Amino acid sequence: MILIKMVYTVGKLKGETKMQIREYYQGFSDEQIEKYRQEVRQRWGNDVLVASEARVTGMGKDRFTALQAEGGSIFEAISDNMPKGFSSAEVQEQVAKWRQWLENFAAYSDEAVLGLGQTYSQHPEFAKFFEKYHKDLPGFLTKAIEYYCTNKK
Repeated sequence: MILIKMVYTVGKLKGETKMQIREYYQGFSDEQIEKYRQEVRQRWGNDVLVASEARVTGMGKDRFTALQAEGGSIFEAISDNMPKGFSSAEVQEQVAKWRQWLENFAAYSDEAVLGLGQTYSQHPEFAKFFEKYHKDLPGFLTKAIEYYCTNKK
């Protein structure tokens, strides 16, 4: 709770517009939101959910929008480089950027990164999201992340 108040106070002092958690889950029904939140609680615990949501709401709308655009650019670059293969230097460079980008939302262990990468192709809603970039991106992205996690230095 102290962390949430600190994040809010710092953001307020900087003149940032505080983001509501509902905006983070924009486009999802209340039922879907609670389903996703429950999945996080079951996998990683309520503390992880609370910390992640505090981080997101504390960053402000402008920063959140910029991060969404940055993530989209990463996924587009991976999609554009698919012909080179999931282990190519170009794809792996983007996966490394994605890995760093994730830290804006929560602290991820290597195991959690691997699990998230697998979820991208196994969870129908994640897969649908990535298919917007390329129909084969969900499976490709999972392979690229698995390769990254196995071969990172």
